[in-house]
Formats: sequence, structure tokens, C-alpha cells
Amino acid sequence: MRARLKSRKGFSLIESLAAFAILAMTLAQLLNGVSGGARNESRADFLFRAARQGAAHLEALGVDGPPPFGETSGRYPDGLYWFLSVTPGRAVANAMSQMPVATSFHARLEIKKPSGYGESFTLSAVKIRAVEPQQPFGQ
Repeated sequence: MRARLKSRKGFSLIESLAAFAILAMTLAQLLNGVSGGARNESRADFLFRAARQGAAHLEALGVDGPPPFGETSGRYPDGLYWFLSVTPGRAVANAMSQMPVATSFHARLEIKKPSGYGESFTLSAVKIRAVEPQQPFGQ
């Protein structure tokens, strides 16, 4: 009986199945790590583009004229959607003449991916604008 066991060559079915199961679990973990890295790279790319475009958008807000109070939306050239909400703030008056010298407004910009999936990036800013001095009437 012993001689017959020693002359056996190859692996049994159970040994082969166990080896394939271990290999399958190892490959599944490896693929999960690679796909997680790809997701992280995609998220980082979105955050970089959203931060760059959103900062430029908020910087330009109110430079060429009064800000667009209320809610507006649009789409950047690279496909990201933006939603802007602008609300007026307080006016700062001169202590002597009580004339306004500056006004402020609050801007909230939300940027979303076109694919959806709930990914968004929000920027918020409070901007202060100087009011043009008015000449008193008759001077």
C-alpha cells in the first residue's frame, strides 16, 4: 500500500482547487488596488480642474461691473457644470459723512462632474468692492 502512495505523481483535485482559490483571491485584491488607484487619480484630476476653474471664475466675479445677484449656471469648456449663487452683503459707510465707501457680496460656486455620481466641489468667497465716490450736487 505504501509503495502505491509514493509512486503517485501530480496533484489531487482538492490541492488544485485550493491553489486556484488562493490565486483568484490574490488577483481580486490586486485588481481592487489597481482600480482604486484609477478612481483616486480620476478624483484628483476632477478636483484639480474644478479648483483651477472655480478660482478663476470667482476672481473675475464683480471685476467688470456689478456681480450677478441670484443664481446662475453654466458649463465650462472641459464639460464641468457650475452653479453660482451670489447674495448681497453689507455696505460699509464713512463714519463722518455716512456715505457708503464699500459694499460686499457672498458668492458660492458649486462645480459638478457631467457623469454625476454625486461628485462636486464647492468654493465660497466674500468679496468687497469700493464704491465710486460721488461728488455732491452743485460742486
